[in-house]
Amino acid sequence: MPLHLPALPRRHFLQSVLAGATAALAGRPLRAATRPAVDPDFWALVSDTHIAADPTRVARGINMADRLGRVVAEIVAEGRRPAGTLVDGDLALNTGEAGDYAEFARLVKPVREAGVPLWLALGNHDHRERFWAGVPDSRRIAGNLADRQAAMIPAGRANWFLLDSLDRTNSTPGVLGAAQLRWLEGALDAHATQPALVMVHHNPNGPSNKNGLTETDALMAILRPRRHVKAHFFGHSHRWSLERDPSGIHLVNLPATAYPFDPSQPAGWVSARLADTHLTLELRSLDPAFADHGKKHRLDWRT
Repeated sequence: MPLHLPALPRRHFLQSVLAGATAALAGRPLRAATRPAVDPDFWALVSDTHIAADPTRVARGINMADRLGRVVAEIVAEGRRPAGTLVDGDLALNTGEAGDYAEFARLVKPVREAGVPLWLALGNHDHRERFWAGVPDSRRIAGNLADRQAAMIPAGRANWFLLDSLDRTNSTPGVLGAAQLRWLEGALDAHATQPALVMVHHNPNGPSNKNGLTETDALMAILRPRRHVKAHFFGHSHRWSLERDPSGIHLVNLPATAYPFDPSQPAGWVSARLADTHLTLELRSLDPAFADHGKKHRLDWRT
């Protein structure tokens, strides 16, 4: 399965609430702290966090730890708890050091304390073994994909399929490999009665872009004829865009949480809400002045 940071037990939530109490509460009765109810159709989507071991580290004029901290605070402050948070790769800044992942785990801890599990895809700036060293309480299950971390995550009205496109750390193009593509075919066919949402870090290659997923054609050859595949999510390019493949599959380019390459692009996260016939996405830009901030986009399922 993909790298998984499970929700922390409720006692961690209570401890974090009590830690914030002040002396002003002395002598006053404390109400029992409760977590917000889970919304099974609500998923928080995050990508390209690029966290460094040093939380003061700045790249491209941006403090990445500050931005992830702000996104985490927004997710925790939602009125209803997400069923899960998906982070679409490039968790670390450059070469995926163990300290980067320890800092990432510290920054996302409030989400776990709020009772929200995280699933993490891997990108070209990540490193599998150093992730496990930096986040020893992460969970993984050995399978027939060697060290690739891929899995199906049930989401009630749909299933998420997270893929692992990390080939070589700090080398730009992404690779899935024949074994993972075969696994995806089998997994999609085994769950053909539910809509499928496929997520991978690398964006599709095109005529003018060869720095994305090297097996774009092979992946789309699997997705297009399987009509229950409704959307394909990716990051890597640090852009926010919604397009549609000629087959009807929605192509969702998730914005970076850390920094955009193009200053006209937003940084932030995306709220995803599932329905029987569609998915509603809402960009949560860290700069509320961005034109698309807060706008809801309905993605109707292809038939």
